[in-house]
Amino acid sequence: MENVNPSFENIIPKLIALSEQAGALIAHLYKKAEGLEIIRKGDGSPVTEADHQSHHLLAQGLKELTPHIPVISEEDEESWNIKNPFYWLIDPLDGTRGFIGRDGQFCINIALMEDNKAILGLIHLPLTRETFYGYGNTAVKHISGQSTSIHTRRRPPEGSTLLLSNHDLKCKEKWEKYIKDFPHPILKPLHSAIKFCRIAEGAADIYLRFVPCKEWDTAAGQILVEAAGGSMETLEGTPFLYGKPNLKNPGFKVLGQKP
Repeated sequence: MENVNPSFENIIPKLIALSEQAGALIAHLYKKAEGLEIIRKGDGSPVTEADHQSHHLLAQGLKELTPHIPVISEEDEESWNIKNPFYWLIDPLDGTRGFIGRDGQFCINIALMEDNKAILGLIHLPLTRETFYGYGNTAVKHISGQSTSIHTRRRPPEGSTLLLSNHDLKCKEKWEKYIKDFPHPILKPLHSAIKFCRIAEGAADIYLRFVPCKEWDTAAGQILVEAAGGSMETLEGTPFLYGKPNLKNPGFKVLGQKP
């Protein structure tokens, strides 16, 4: 599908406003983080009041915006088995560990899926109030009411910026295998789907991940990077697909410049 349906494009301003509303809520809770309860999920990952409040705000807002399109959210386990040609796939607070650790590296992920493929993706950064969205061949950065087209950059001859999560940064033998075409890379640890934004706007060149994650962690980022001129695939070089069992992702690589 080359271009998103015009009826979807028309909801982008409302989608931005909704993400900004959830982002303001998260930023408020972040500033008064003292006493914020941290709960452990069954898999050991943390969740906070900010995750839950953002989920309720986004889920309700999306249902009002598109009543016919169901919402699959990280914070609503009952939604994970929804089967529908169209659905929203959201992570109300991606980077909860960064939120708890107060490193500022967290965001909101919203993707519109059609037949298990992202056709519209939006990522909002609550603290900087940046919003990135992509669909078709259009990628945009929106901040302070101003929208600017963004594109991935041409790969530097040397000194390419490689983004890794902290746990993947330790896997030197693994990531060295995949950067032979990137002489003298500059390593930069970064949490959450913000990594997709930095590649889409031409501030970084490659993002590698070896530790499994979930589909709501990547769907919005994938369509954003692809719309900006980049690519995303599995570590083996095969297409990166959605609708997988348990919504679980394998490892992957994201490139600002297509191979």
